[in-house]
Amino acid sequence: MAATLTYETKGGVAVLTLRREERRNAINRAMIADLTEAVEAFERDAAARVLIVTGAGSAFSAGADIKERAENAGDMSVQRTSLHISPLFRRLELMDKVVIAAINGPAVGGGCELALACDLRVAGRSAVFALPEVRLGILPGAGGTQRLPRVVGPARAKEMMLLARYLDAPAALAWGLVNEVVDDAELMPRARAIAAEVIEMAPVALGVIKTAVDKAQDMDLDAGLAFEQECSQVVAATADRVEGYQAFVEKRKPRFTGR
Repeated sequence: MAATLTYETKGGVAVLTLRREERRNAINRAMIADLTEAVEAFERDAAARVLIVTGAGSAFSAGADIKERAENAGDMSVQRTSLHISPLFRRLELMDKVVIAAINGPAVGGGCELALACDLRVAGRSAVFALPEVRLGILPGAGGTQRLPRVVGPARAKEMMLLARYLDAPAALAWGLVNEVVDDAELMPRARAIAAEVIEMAPVALGVIKTAVDKAQDMDLDAGLAFEQECSQVVAATADRVEGYQAFVEKRKPRFTGR
């Protein structure tokens, strides 16, 4: 698709691979444009049900391309790249399809923030996570200060960000930052296996569950329960709900259509 990444689809699964290996898949202005194009392509493709995001080579992503920023210190359009990255990650997070991060190496800065914007995170044993922007005199500006506390809790999030702490894959698993850790060679097969499980589920219900869980982060319990009931009404009106019940009674695999 583009110089900074590849985007491929097969059997309902799309794979987006960051490809700036010479810069450890650091996110520059060109990659932001390419990521936007890939996300839009995934949104438009009704046949693509799950997106896997990963990196080429030995890194998931080293985050924002600080070298590009340093070389153009007076160019505020470079300095403001987070103004473009953050809405893009939010768009990825809000879509009604499932996004899986297959973290194949360091996920630092914006790379960690990209992983946090995904629904599920599977890490290879060589994965490392950090939001060390404080060492550069800045802060995580693509959602890190907001998403990380929601995932690991405020105390651990502050530890990572205030002390520029790096977490290896086992620690990330213990903290709840990732869903599971596998051998590096098994990372993509495992991500694809999870994607295959997701594809078997009812599409409307998947999207509604995502929305309900995300809303729960910003509501009190009573408001969340009320919203859950609204979501229940949405899925109750679908043909997939009827098919799911019927398949259960007939002891067969359901054939969901997304309607």
